[in-house]
Amino acid sequence: MICDEARERLVGQLRQLDARELVDVLREVLPLHDESEGSYRATLILAQATLWARDAPEEDHDPADLSAVAWPDRAYYGNRLGPDQGFWEDGQCKTCGLPVTSNAKRAQCPACGSACQLT
Repeated sequence: MICDEARERLVGQLRQLDARELVDVLREVLPLHDESEGSYRATLILAQATLWARDAPEEDHDPADLSAVAWPDRAYYGNRLGPDQGFWEDGQCKTCGLPVTSNAKRAQCPACGSACQLT
């Protein structure tokens, strides 16, 4: 466990990162905190919540959408973080069915690690 001062320094450093860089740092940290036992595997992932205005027509969408943030496929993007366009690419992992979003059309599912091609 780190002291409060070290934690505050870390928080300050993380706040300086843009969203793509923060996602990339978390890609290296979150999967280390998984639990597997018998027939299940639980892992920490980053998610994006989209909350729609209360006056939006209900037939258009649910009041809230939750998608896992998929890691850009660094191999596809030449060991880079993919395009800097915000988290506009979305879809569903074909392997585990998890709804995902990413800044990149080519990404990896944070839950199962499968390649995802997003739109």
